[in-house]
Amino acid sequence: MWRQMRKACAVTVLVGTATGCHLHASKRRQIEWPDEASTELVAPSMEAGAALAAAAAIRELIQTNTDPRLFSGCSSPEQGLNAVVFKHQASGLYFVVLEQRFDRCGGPSGRVLDWWHEYAVTPQGEIVAEAPQGEGEAPAPPVSPSPPTPEPSPSPGPQSEPAAMPPEPGP
Repeated sequence: MWRQMRKACAVTVLVGTATGCHLHASKRRQIEWPDEASTELVAPSMEAGAALAAAAAIRELIQTNTDPRLFSGCSSPEQGLNAVVFKHQASGLYFVVLEQRFDRCGGPSGRVLDWWHEYAVTPQGEIVAEAPQGEGEAPAPPVSPSPPTPEPSPSPGPQSEPAAMPPEPGP
């Protein structure tokens, strides 16, 4: 009886594994691969960690977006964003800056004034922090009223009469 149970379990595992592999393979669709002339390089080659960091930052922004109209007209929210990735050598973190590019969705490129988001991300795609809006920009200098211009003090000495205006030419 023990042998029959082991055999039945083994067959069940094999069938489940084979079916799982088959189902996974069927999810892929058949596509026609383009030639070099019909493609455009969107970004240069980069470290895989940088690509994971960019994807994590984009996903975070989309999930935390509270304005349902922000991505209107875009076939997907990603269409309305640009991502720039920087690597901080000392910490090993990636800093991902997301900028709006809604002109690709139809309409103005900037829907929100001074809009950008920056995330600190690990090479594994874990968001460590988000920079507060305006972080990294130099604060505007405080506006102070300009001091009043001093009026010239009268100089001691003989007072002179203002010069007479020349007569206007006649008709």
